[in-house]
Amino acid sequence: MNTTIITGTSRGIGLELVRQYLNVGKHVVASHRPGSISAELAAMSATHPELSLLPLDLACDQSIAKFSHALHSHSIELLINNAGTTNHVEYGQWTRRHFLDSYTTNAAGPALLIQALDQQLCEAAKIVQLSSGLASLHENINPTGAFEEYAMSKVALNMLTRRLAMKLAGRNIIVSAISPGWVQTEMGGPDAPTSAEAVSQQILQSINKLSIQHNGTFLEADLTPIAW
Repeated sequence: MNTTIITGTSRGIGLELVRQYLNVGKHVVASHRPGSISAELAAMSATHPELSLLPLDLACDQSIAKFSHALHSHSIELLINNAGTTNHVEYGQWTRRHFLDSYTTNAAGPALLIQALDQQLCEAAKIVQLSSGLASLHENINPTGAFEEYAMSKVALNMLTRRLAMKLAGRNIIVSAISPGWVQTEMGGPDAPTSAEAVSQQILQSINKLSIQHNGTFLEADLTPIAW
């Protein structure tokens, strides 16, 4: 059975992506932080036998190894690296730990997860990294905001996307970074113009359209290219 894996699914875009993929009949493995499953995700699991929940801490090598081992018999057709973290620390209050925490979860974590799942990836599988417009050096969005550690970690995720696209091209695996934009989530706040449900529907449709021409690219949710 081919499997769709979505990380960071207890709320926001991750939770809505799980809902969208279940709605189109996919078998979904959804990760959540160890010891923490949201009521919404638990309720979804109770009514959808095709949904499996697994704990995953991207900052922990042992957790990544256990997650991969639990999926050893699966054939992965799609991996969406959605899980991430941010500290929103203002300039003047930065610490090394703030930067390293975001880098560990947002960049190193997805890299090590993909490596751990390599043997389970199908021929022509798709890997989608949920990035951010804040990672565009060209756009340099809101440089006065408290987004440095988050933005820098997503730049690293974009570099991972570019390099993995070349490493896995021989297996026809497509690796792309997609920015959902400004969305009504815990991070985006209530004033954002797009709901998590709407952007998740758009991302699903765009992932279906991903082809080899999108390998190693940085894209908006509608597949419009973003300048690096």
